[in-house]
Amino acid sequence: MQIPDLDLTQLAARIASGEISSREATARSLDALDTVGRDLNCTVAIYRDEAMAAAAQADEDLAHGKNHGRLHGVPMAHKDLFDVAGRIVAAGSRIQDAYRAVGTATAMQRVAGAGAINLGALHMSEFALSPTGYNAHLGACRNPWNTDYVTGGSSSGSAAAVAARLVPASLGSDTGGSIRVPAGACGVTAIKPTYALVPKDGVTPLAPSLDCIGPVARTAADCALLLDIIAGPGTADPSTALAPRIDYTAALQKVRRAPVIGMLPDHRLAKVDPEILAILRQSLGAFAAAGATIVTVDIDDFDPVNQLNRVVLIVEAAAFHRRSLVERPLDFSAHVRSRLETGLYMPATRYVEALTMRGKLTRRFTQQAFTSADLLLLPCMPSPVPLRSSDADGTSGTGAADIMDFTRALNYLGVPAASVPAGFTANGLPVNFQLVGRHFDEAGILSAAHLYQQVTDWHRLRPPIG
Repeated sequence: MQIPDLDLTQLAARIASGEISSREATARSLDALDTVGRDLNCTVAIYRDEAMAAAAQADEDLAHGKNHGRLHGVPMAHKDLFDVAGRIVAAGSRIQDAYRAVGTATAMQRVAGAGAINLGALHMSEFALSPTGYNAHLGACRNPWNTDYVTGGSSSGSAAAVAARLVPASLGSDTGGSIRVPAGACGVTAIKPTYALVPKDGVTPLAPSLDCIGPVARTAADCALLLDIIAGPGTADPSTALAPRIDYTAALQKVRRAPVIGMLPDHRLAKVDPEILAILRQSLGAFAAAGATIVTVDIDDFDPVNQLNRVVLIVEAAAFHRRSLVERPLDFSAHVRSRLETGLYMPATRYVEALTMRGKLTRRFTQQAFTSADLLLLPCMPSPVPLRSSDADGTSGTGAADIMDFTRALNYLGVPAASVPAGFTANGLPVNFQLVGRHFDEAGILSAAHLYQQVTDWHRLRPPIG
């Protein structure tokens, strides 16, 4: 049986109703990962035998009236940094290529507990340290819209696999844009939640005080479904103690007033490519046509906050990798080793200063952004998706920092942000915008993204590969 092109929510419903079997859906995804996924270099490991056995069990259980949850029998694959007991979790590196997890990350436990089937591990930048998706050990992950272009990183395989319809959804991680940027480069939907909304135990860290776990999928509704499952307090991650439990899917259906969306004034967007800026303005027009109110919102320049993000990130990353840097320096790729070594020599006073300033800057941003607006619309990337040839050494000819000009600060501030498909540039590559909200207002962000996706079809378009 040829399974239709379905998003996560649709596929879960068809499997639950018995219209499509888990075995059919799982076999299709496994074959796609093993063929198209290899061509795109977005697949790291495939668990074929175990996945097919789990799918057969899911079908048998369903036939006997036993439904394991909202993802019963649904095939998924995830970024290669989530611990799954007994599995190699290399995090895109040579350092960890023999590391076998003894436990399973809470986020993965929750997805499995909802009935999902884990098909394998997906490509990522080495230790999540490349915004373009470059990996010297694994080779480049290829963009399904045009394989000459980067996928963005570090959750490169997650975005490419979802865009190419190899899997309906995936979990990734975001420390400075690592979910949102690849979602933007590949034209899919994703959300970086509020810091500490989703437990991150059992996930190879980059910078623990910045890292966030979130979903990559095709629609805002799919992201809401996954956030329903993975968000909330986790006993193995004390930082999540205050995380709320919210039904994000139900929030999409509630009658709410149309959102007030803030757009930055022109002088704050001077570095944004004119093509990108035109698409952002078209998106605001679509929001306005759907009933949203558009206002101008001015905020402080992100550059100083981006610099503080870099300080925190590189110091925490260097601390985690310090022993390996001493004992196995040549097993890091050159560009990752050089960045990590920078963190070893960062003054402790600079790191403490960055942490101390966080509260004040977060309060200031929140006041500026959300006094007159519910949400803030920002670029995802300020320039068109770059060619892979411009990133041959992992530093990015377009400037790796530039790619994350509008994403890094949001990790430092801890606020949630979604990446939403909005159009294409002249090179045929996707463009996304970000919707940013107050802490723990994922429901508001996803509701607005869902509203936008009711009046546009960018998220439904399929790349030529897949």
